[in-house]
Amino acid sequence: MKRKIAILLALQMGLFSACGNVANTEEAENKQSGNIEKPEEISIMTNTFMPWEDNDADVKMFCDEYERITGIKLKVQIPQKDEYYEKLNILLATDNSVDLFETGCLFYPNYAMYDLLWDMTDAWEVSEIKNITDEKYIDSLRVNGRLYGFPLTAGNGTVTYVRKDWLDKLNISQPTTYDEFHDMLKKFKTLGDDIIPLTAAGLVNSESPYSLYLREFYQDANPDFYLKGDKYVDGMTEPEMKEALIRMKSAYEEGLLDKDIVKNKTSNCRDKFYDGVVGCFNYWAGTWGKTMNQKVKAKDPSGEVIALKPLNNIKYLERPPLAMVISNNSKSPEGVFKYLVEFSHDGGEGQMLFTYGLENRHWRKISDTKAEIIKENALNSIYLKPDLSINSFADPIPVDPEIAAGVKMFNENSTLASIPVTSKKTGDLFSDVDIIRREIIEAVVTTDMTVEDGLKEYNTRASKLVTRVLNSLNDSDSNEETNENIEVKEGY
Repeated sequence: MKRKIAILLALQMGLFSACGNVANTEEAENKQSGNIEKPEEISIMTNTFMPWEDNDADVKMFCDEYERITGIKLKVQIPQKDEYYEKLNILLATDNSVDLFETGCLFYPNYAMYDLLWDMTDAWEVSEIKNITDEKYIDSLRVNGRLYGFPLTAGNGTVTYVRKDWLDKLNISQPTTYDEFHDMLKKFKTLGDDIIPLTAAGLVNSESPYSLYLREFYQDANPDFYLKGDKYVDGMTEPEMKEALIRMKSAYEEGLLDKDIVKNKTSNCRDKFYDGVVGCFNYWAGTWGKTMNQKVKAKDPSGEVIALKPLNNIKYLERPPLAMVISNNSKSPEGVFKYLVEFSHDGGEGQMLFTYGLENRHWRKISDTKAEIIKENALNSIYLKPDLSINSFADPIPVDPEIAAGVKMFNENSTLASIPVTSKKTGDLFSDVDIIRREIIEAVVTTDMTVEDGLKEYNTRASKLVTRVLNSLNDSDSNEETNENIEVKEGY
């Protein structure tokens, strides 16, 4: 489990790095006086920078251009994606760490909690880019009110894609309620024995937000610890979760969900969708919408994919953004913030470099206000996604209209999810509870276990762990070692 790895590694790293925590007092004083020393070199480790394999030349040209503009050498490490966090955590355990790295929302609060990250709150408050940045993304990364990471881009999220040609063929209107959505899936099933009305990569998303890929079924249920009113709760014991399990179990028994949903990967789901056997699939908004439409049409010229608006009374979820964080081992954190974080999001020259790369290599000017990509040298990404900008960047390269429309629809119908909560005192228990949740959800939905029996088993297996976690999160005066169970709520 990614969450288990995240917490265990954070615990391990805390033992090595807590002693390296540098108080921000002196840095804050220097910042207030404007005395920020320019570092000679900035080292970064990244998971989303331009493709590294067979691309050394472009990376070197990028670093050379950054040095030409800023006078600072840029050292970039880009591990293989499946090795990124393993190599990063090993590096963080040494005194000779990188200055800046990126981290997703499962790792981010743990790194902050174990004093691995430089507190950039004060630097942000006097930042030159504060007045052009959408602060909701800044606020989404606050941990106990403090800022330890800067949003790389907007978080983005997923929408439910459907075969519009199937809707037309069956004379179905786009659903606006769950009953209409359920009826749509049942009608898709009539198109053939091999038809899969809806597919997904698991019943619980592999990372937060956990209900991302099955929004129509989870709705307002959340299989995680979260703040409800002024108290943290375990979403698994909230009444909304019972209703979500009933919806998922019923749809699975009716053959409306992919029978392989538990073991699916997103790549399997995409392939099934492209092959024309899937009618409904929840996936990333924007660029992926255009890609899937093209892939479906390549197999079936009459095929068409559209994104559904969310059902009444629910919203799509925008995941918390990737965070650009500065290591507490950095010798010049203020300089890294000013000359890399701010520079890359400056709404001008720096942001153009980090979004599109080098002028006359990756892009060229058409006029003072317009530019175009040089197709023969185009890369899938540099560092920042143009359609996910978090500031008032006057982008001279128009975003593809189809992609822009998809992003707009998502933004108008989504809400920004919170970063996962964690606790230094009981952080090792989160993953244990998570494992039990997933096992119970899978058993309830895909076997003959009833919803009621599943929730009772969850209470039996997880209640002591849940009690300790909630006591810690809510700063309860009660003994964390209590043997009292969290009783399943009335009606479960």
